[in-house]
Amino acid sequence: MWKYTVRRLLLIIPTLFLLGTILFFMLRVLPGDEALFITSGEESVATIEDIEKLREAWGLNDPLYVQYGRWLWDILQPVKRGDWLWLPKFDLGYSRYADRPVVDALASKIEVTATLALLSVVVALVWSLPLGIISAIWRGSWIDQTIRVITAAGIAMPNFWVAILMLLFLVKFFNWIPPVQHVSVFDEPLTALKRLIFPALVIGFRSASTISRMTRSTMLEVIGDDYIRTARAKGLGPWVVTLRHALANAIIPVLTMAGLLVAALMDGAVIIERIFTLPGLGQQIVDATSARDFVMVQGIVLILALFMMLWILVIDLLYAWIDPRIRYE
Repeated sequence: MWKYTVRRLLLIIPTLFLLGTILFFMLRVLPGDEALFITSGEESVATIEDIEKLREAWGLNDPLYVQYGRWLWDILQPVKRGDWLWLPKFDLGYSRYADRPVVDALASKIEVTATLALLSVVVALVWSLPLGIISAIWRGSWIDQTIRVITAAGIAMPNFWVAILMLLFLVKFFNWIPPVQHVSVFDEPLTALKRLIFPALVIGFRSASTISRMTRSTMLEVIGDDYIRTARAKGLGPWVVTLRHALANAIIPVLTMAGLLVAALMDGAVIIERIFTLPGLGQQIVDATSARDFVMVQGIVLILALFMMLWILVIDLLYAWIDPRIRYE
C-alpha cells in the first residue's frame, strides 16, 4: 500500500507538468493581453507606444518558447531547503493585475473554496446516503417515490438557478443578503460557516441527488444476494444486515461517483461564489480571465488539479479500507 501511495504521489508531478504546458499555450491563443487590459478604460490616456513599452518590459513580445521557459524556470528553479536538501521553487509567477505574487494572492482564496468544497461534500453525503438506503429498503412505496422525485428534480435543476431561488427566498423572507466582508474560518468559525452553509447546500444538493440514486441502485443489487438472505436467516437485525453487510459491498460504486462529483463541485463553485459574492478561487478565476491575467489563471488551475488528484488518491485508498479484498500491491 505504501509503495502504491508513493508511486501515485510521484505521478502527480509529470501530470501537473503536462497540464501546465498545455494550459500555457492554450491561454496564449486568446486575444488580448494584460498590458492592453491594464491600460484600457474610459479615463486611460495610454498610447499604442505606451502599451508596446509595457509589453516589451514584461516580456510579452518574446517568442512563446522563451516565455514558456521563463515560466518553467520559475517553478523548477532549485532552492536550498536546509543544509543538504534542494527542492524546486514552485513559484507560480507574479500577477501584474493583482500586483502581487500569485501564491500570496491565492492564499486566502484557497481557504474559502476548500471550506466550501468540504462543506458541500459533507452536505451531499449526509443527504444522499440515508435517502438512497431508505429508498432501496422501501422500494415501490410512497417514500421511495417521493425520494425519487426529489432527486430527479435535483439532477434536473442547474446549480445557478437553485442558488438564485435560494437567494431570493432568503432575501424576501429572512432579509438575509450575502455580507460584503468575508471572515476566515480560522478566525471566526461560526460566522464563516453561517455564510458558507447556503452555498454549500446549493452545490451539495445536485451531487446528493446523483449519489442518492446511485446508492439506491447498488443497494437494490446487493440486498437480493444470497449472503444477505443468509445474514437475515441467522437472526441479525435489519439495520445490522443493511449497514454492515449490504452497504459495505454497495458503497464502492458510490465512492467512485462521489470522487467524480468533486470535480462538479469545483465547477459549480465558480458560479456559486459569484452569486453569493464569496472571495474564492471561482470568483478569482473569472476576474483573472477577464483581465487576461494568464499567470493567475495557470496558478488557479494547477492548484485545483492538485486538489483533484489528491482527492482521487484518497478515494482509491478508501476502496482497500472498505473492502479488504482490494489490494494494490
